[in-house]
Amino acid sequence: MARKGRGRRRYRRIKTEPDRERSLGLGLDEIGFDPLGRRIVVGSARDAYWRLKHPAPRGAYYDRSTGRIVVEFENGSTFTVPGRFLEGLVEASEAQLAEVELLGETGLHWESLDVDHEIGLMITGIYGTPSFMAESATRAMDLHNKKQANDFAAWARAVAAYLSYGLPYKDEIGWEHYHITAYEVGCAALIALGQAHEFVGGAKPRRFPERPEPPPRWDDISTAVIYVADQNGELRFRKLDRCVLSLKADDRDSVPVANIAAANGAGPACATFNAYSVLEALGLVHAGCWTKAAETVLWRYNPSKWNLHFASDARFIRAAFDAARNVPDDIRSQIDVIVTAADEETWVVQTPNGEHSDKSDLPPDAEAMPPETPSDLRSMAEDFRRHRLDVLFYRRWRLSDGWLSADEAISALEIHHDELASSMRKAVMGWLYPSQPLLAL
Repeated sequence: MARKGRGRRRYRRIKTEPDRERSLGLGLDEIGFDPLGRRIVVGSARDAYWRLKHPAPRGAYYDRSTGRIVVEFENGSTFTVPGRFLEGLVEASEAQLAEVELLGETGLHWESLDVDHEIGLMITGIYGTPSFMAESATRAMDLHNKKQANDFAAWARAVAAYLSYGLPYKDEIGWEHYHITAYEVGCAALIALGQAHEFVGGAKPRRFPERPEPPPRWDDISTAVIYVADQNGELRFRKLDRCVLSLKADDRDSVPVANIAAANGAGPACATFNAYSVLEALGLVHAGCWTKAAETVLWRYNPSKWNLHFASDARFIRAAFDAARNVPDDIRSQIDVIVTAADEETWVVQTPNGEHSDKSDLPPDAEAMPPETPSDLRSMAEDFRRHRLDVLFYRRWRLSDGWLSADEAISALEIHHDELASSMRKAVMGWLYPSQPLLAL
């Protein structure tokens, strides 16, 4: 782990025993923010266990041709890592990177930079403090999104073909969503891709498809594909602890063996040929594994069988801190209006029928009848507020970019039941309105 010495800021990892966890107090210490109003505990057993599980090093050097730090071990094996991936070395010169030397049998040292890194932690993919890793992951995700936006033509055709065959279709009308979330998102994706016009109840094909400007967000389109693929049974998620199907008759099910292996924080899954092809075209799957770019896209769908706990991830915590600290004025005014909405008016607009049936911010399970008691009214009011806040996050917040401007939101899809956006709403509301804990439920 990187460490600065001689009175300067020190980057140091808290050492723990293999069977213990490390608590970061009332939030991430290096960030100073508690988005969920409780202690955040990050497991560090792996760090403590694996940091010594490598052969004795024989030497280390910087390979200028590849930009990598190379560690040679006594048993003849080597380990390499891009030099500027390491905290404290991101802006180092070639000469400074070349100063690398062994520090005992467990670390590397750069004298002029006064930076140390533990070999064991680097082997496990830990290149700095949690905040540095979160920033690195966010930068990488942002670069990937921009690359995919530039490569729009490479994946747009595959996505359009997949969705056009995967959504319910009638010749005289077009694609219908039947108020099913996955199909609503799929229709919105076809519209955003320039393949269709919007109409009440779905999407009508364009006679001549047009390339949209600006193109839709890659992460939103990827999420839409996952929604539709799962809805149609073409993408089935498997339990993380279940790698091989049991041969017992009472344990067999209709899910074939996974053809997408667990990787990069995502669990195993089984995809049909068509679904696998479009996931591959989007860059979510490569060589039979989920890619790193797929991880946070899958956070948005949050498969129940994987038991993901992304709200304790350093990337989420940092994003929550930034979202709460940097709320744009126009979004803050919308939040304030929602929070102060009158309870008595709530049930009137909470019917899916009549004049309000076309309102996109109505909850899908809205009650058609007024509440029977004041307690019911208050409960409905709180549910409605939370739903409207969720919709605002669905439209205007993304993990890689934070709050979207009104112009940026044009290329975003409003994806209901986005678990990542809902979790961020809970975190941000807990920070902005600590006296109203029901907003963070």
